[in-house]
Amino acid sequence: MSRYVAEYNVNKSDDLIKFIAEDFLTKEGFQQTVYKGENVWKKGIGAVTAPQFIKLEYGQGKVHLEAWIKSFGEHGLTGFYGALPKSELNSRVQNLVRLLTQEIPDAASVQSPPTMDGMAQPIPAPVPVAVHNPTSKATVSIITGILSIIASLYIPLAGVILGIIGISTGKVGKQSTAKGLATAGFITGIIGLVLGIVIWVLNFVLSFMLLTS
Repeated sequence: MSRYVAEYNVNKSDDLIKFIAEDFLTKEGFQQTVYKGENVWKKGIGAVTAPQFIKLEYGQGKVHLEAWIKSFGEHGLTGFYGALPKSELNSRVQNLVRLLTQEIPDAASVQSPPTMDGMAQPIPAPVPVAVHNPTSKATVSIITGILSIIASLYIPLAGVILGIIGISTGKVGKQSTAKGLATAGFITGIIGLVLGIVIWVLNFVLSFMLLTS
């Protein structure tokens, strides 16, 4: 029972680290909260899967990162127990680190229009920074959303599971440039989830009536 702990030398300003991290974590559905007196980012409440936590501290171009899931104690990113949420959290950590450690080109300069004395003044050009764009989640959402509707007609439990995946990935995917695709996946996921539950309940009721008749 331990957290994943790592230090990274990212050579970026605190403002840029804050922007990249908050953009990524917000798009992934994390929310800031206080956990045992620590300021952390948390995703999930434990109803379906173990809550995921990420803690970031940074300064002077360095980042201290901690990550763990909470299920009967704290668990890092390795080990068989809680393999699925650990795998999801590990993927998120790696993507966050990739964004934080990306190479930032030096700010170029462009020339402003000539002033009254005929001299052009250099002004800094915007520095391009890669931010999180979870289009893959949008793709997963539409696929699992459609499959959830189909599966619900034959295997209701599978439809329910696929519907939940379609909804959760759709929520994240809507933060990407593929918002329309993610929205469609989110909606079909809801339809598949509801349909799966209804058919599941109907099958149970019919089976019970046959047994008691």
